[in-house]
Amino acid sequence: MLYNKRNDEEAEAFINGLFKELHLHKGMKAADIACGKGRHSRVMAKSGMQVYGYDLSKNSIDCANSLATPGCRFFVHDIRNPYEENGFDAAFNLFTSFGYFDTDEEDIIAVKNIYDMLKPGGIFVQDYLNAFSVIPQFPCKGTENRENIHFDIQKRLENRHIIKEIEVTDGEKRLNYAEKVKTYSETELKDIHRAAGFKILRTAGDYQLHPYESGTSPRLIIISQKP
Repeated sequence: MLYNKRNDEEAEAFINGLFKELHLHKGMKAADIACGKGRHSRVMAKSGMQVYGYDLSKNSIDCANSLATPGCRFFVHDIRNPYEENGFDAAFNLFTSFGYFDTDEEDIIAVKNIYDMLKPGGIFVQDYLNAFSVIPQFPCKGTENRENIHFDIQKRLENRHIIKEIEVTDGEKRLNYAEKVKTYSETELKDIHRAAGFKILRTAGDYQLHPYESGTSPRLIIISQKP
């Protein structure tokens, strides 16, 4: 309920922009890494791509399978493990679906596995939050309401992680959740790509693929290629 503003229209506009920018087309084979419930996968499939979606959450994969359009296949998978399928033309890791691991080595392993699944010349797009545009606001608090559910949200920076604590009030019931993601500079994220073997093509700062500005861009989008 809290994240119901994440809609298919936003995903479709972003994916269509990437297709035009990267000359992707119908018939290509794509991987959606940490795909969640598959909203980006469905857009790719509608564009005529053969799409494989991977996510650690069985619940998300079950939901993705129930909503799948023709051309999509979904699998439970830990991105630190190699993929059985390979020969992909493109791979996507979108909407800050990274930054959860304890060590930098795990980050590199995860990206190296994506490198290995791609064919030579394959494209990798990683879309991450630009932490440096929001860190000056921390610590901060906010509230959200969805129907009769109330959300109290607090965000702070702890070491190099953004911690988001959410208290949910549903009548007499209260639930508490926490999210944690690592902050990366442009240089750090590019270094992970290079360590995995990728060549950096360009960096963008929003879903319209405008140039990245560290202090103001909402996103940090790295576009790389397997030589």
